Amino acid sequence: MDQLTKKIIAILRRNGRASYSDIARELDTARDYVASRINPLLRSGELRVIAAPHPRVLGLTVSAHISIKVSGDTQPIVAALERIDSLAFISVAAGAYQIIVETELPSMAELGQQISIIRALPGVSEVQVLLYERILSSFFLGAEPESFSYNFDEIDINLIRLLQKDGRASYADLAQNVGLSLSGCRIRVQRLLESGVMQIGAIQQRSDMTDDLLFGVGINAHGDLQPVTELLGAEPGLEFMARTVGRYDLIATLSFNSLREFNRMISRLRSLSSVTYSEQWLHVQILRERYEHTIDHLKVTSPLVVNGVH
Repeated sequence: MDQLTKKIIAILRRNGRASYSDIARELDTARDYVASRINPLLRSGELRVIAAPHPRVLGLTVSAHISIKVSGDTQPIVAALERIDSLAFISVAAGAYQIIVETELPSMAELGQQISIIRALPGVSEVQVLLYERILSSFFLGAEPESFSYNFDEIDINLIRLLQKDGRASYADLAQNVGLSLSGCRIRVQRLLESGVMQIGAIQQRSDMTDDLLFGVGINAHGDLQPVTELLGAEPGLEFMARTVGRYDLIATLSFNSLREFNRMISRLRSLSSVTYSEQWLHVQILRERYEHTIDHLKVTSPLVVNGVH
């Protein structure tokens, strides 16, 4: 995949509804070129643009990063992990730990039960858990809002459900399906996005990592974390960053085009006076990267208002 196509996909990760004309202007290229690179990926399913409500909205208040050390073959363990529905991310990694997963659950008690299940799998020799204290940056979910005091009505829920299937569905189609005017539909979608309760972004099928170098970085630092977050935040390949509770103070996921770029970033990171330790791992095969939580149990929290909104 050429570098310009990667840049197009990066824009769609941040804003899945960005128009091809806007993308072309940002990258100083032609709209037809953007369409020619993206449309085949969308048709093949290699790239999907979907909406995802924030896990906190759905009552998934505990998010954790789990590193698994394996003795022997990873495949039976991976197969068992793929049967655990709450795991949003599963990756085979090169590093001190051979499998990396992320989970989203309603309570610490359920996290404890899940960790016990993983530890009991034959071949698992060690499990390390990091709790996400606060998500600082994510290519898909965005920074975590301060609160989720959002009142949903049936139209909001129906819009989210439709956008989960096709995040680039036209406002005309959405409006017709939910019974809103075109302008009313646009206002509703923008309100959901701006509140942080929903994000629309592109997900790329990345089981074959031959074209990308995707690294995880765990960092310990004393004092203010701002110099670290500013350095990582300036990286164009930053996909995820969170403050954590556990063996690291901060964790990040970044993509690079070459090992040279990665090494330069690590050198700058380690040169920061506040950084006391950093550890890196390479994601060699991503088996699950899922953000489409079911919203079947999302409750209507406000009456349906028609006049003045449509």
